[in-house]
Amino acid sequence: MAMSPADETSKASTPQDVERIRDIIFGRQMRDYEGRFGEVTRDLERLQQEIDRLTGALADQDGDHAKKLQGLRQELRTADDAIRAELRDTAQRLTADKVDRVMLGDLLIELGTALKMDGGLGDLPADLKALEDA
Repeated sequence: MAMSPADETSKASTPQDVERIRDIIFGRQMRDYEGRFGEVTRDLERLQQEIDRLTGALADQDGDHAKKLQGLRQELRTADDAIRAELRDTAQRLTADKVDRVMLGDLLIELGTALKMDGGLGDLPADLKALEDA
């Protein structure tokens, strides 16, 4: 028995038939696309996890470097303070140990005068002793 065109149209237009025809025509492509989309989604999730892990590692390293830098700054400050203190002590020692230029000049003038005049040294040893004590 032959079907009339009206019967074929009504049978082909049922939702199940349309879905079956669509699946026959596009089914394999859609499954391929869904599979690829799933792979891309999984890859993106793995990449996001890796980014999160690396971000955490970077934050840890940043914290470690900040602590090391703080320690180095403290060491530098301590060394700078020690060097400054040593320089102050050296400057004070030099100031205390140096000969007074005016006194030395006067002594040399007196020595020169004494040698010119009478050839004797006069009170020069006593003056040298006073200079040494000063």
